[in-house]
Amino acid sequence: MNIIYTVCNRTNLAHALALADSAFEFQPDHTFVLCWADSIPLKDLPGYIHLMSLSEVGILHWEEMASRYYNFELLSASRPAFALGLLKRYPDCAQITFLAPTVLLFHSFQDILTTDSDLFLTPNLTKPLPASGILDDKRILNAGMFHAGSWVLRPNAKTLKLLRWWANRTVDRASFNLCEGMNMDQLWLNYLPIWNKETTIIRHAGWHHGLQSVLSSKISKENERHIVEATDLITVDFAGLDFFDPVWSDHAALLSKDPVFKDLFKKYRQSVQHYAAKVPVGATPRYGKNIQIKKYRLFRNNIAKKLKTLTTYIDQF
Repeated sequence: MNIIYTVCNRTNLAHALALADSAFEFQPDHTFVLCWADSIPLKDLPGYIHLMSLSEVGILHWEEMASRYYNFELLSASRPAFALGLLKRYPDCAQITFLAPTVLLFHSFQDILTTDSDLFLTPNLTKPLPASGILDDKRILNAGMFHAGSWVLRPNAKTLKLLRWWANRTVDRASFNLCEGMNMDQLWLNYLPIWNKETTIIRHAGWHHGLQSVLSSKISKENERHIVEATDLITVDFAGLDFFDPVWSDHAALLSKDPVFKDLFKKYRQSVQHYAAKVPVGATPRYGKNIQIKKYRLFRNNIAKKLKTLTTYIDQF
């Protein structure tokens, strides 16, 4: 069997349900598992969604992690542990795919996994990044060369060892703190091609399109078909656009660089709002420290940057 899974709490439950619908449409032969990192019981989920709760996976050091991390960090930190729990529950699993709750499928992805590799990683960049005042390649380098929003693993002794190593690191080294060399679960991905030689980097232009690729690849539309660089759009990650993402929310202005991507996001928001109305959970997530994200954070940051430029000019002259 093949598994697609995501990890979410009440903040991004509606997004995870939208992902599940798209997975059911384009990967109907895969088992979709929603890993629930929250305390509210989930009822009346569609039959094609399988649920894994915290109590079932039994993550070691969970209370320690919940007291250490903000709730958005905790979701990322628990992803490898949930993968291990899933492989224990489904010992006949031949392939497990992680997709962040903010991902949406537009096409089947099975045809791009053409090698016998144990591991498939998603690069943030597949070509040099065009010059921009919003995003530069140094920011990508800080965030990590591979995107944590999607990866594929085929279980065997080597990859299980990798998952255990990764889960061990995210217990206490998965904060969002670039100055200390941490970016939740993501920076650890840099090591995986070194630890495992049977790793393929997915270079398909239609795989995992998002803010990281808007500057270098534009989406076009032919009838109902979405195209990127003359190939089908497979997945889009709307991270940073609909709720706070520590890496990508700072680059939300990139949305205006591609009108087709912007239109896709508009339709995506309508879909998410539909799911939110069906599954109202409210309040803040049960686990992890709460964080207050100011509404005009980016506007204030831009004003502060301009003021700093002005004061630096005054100091010099």
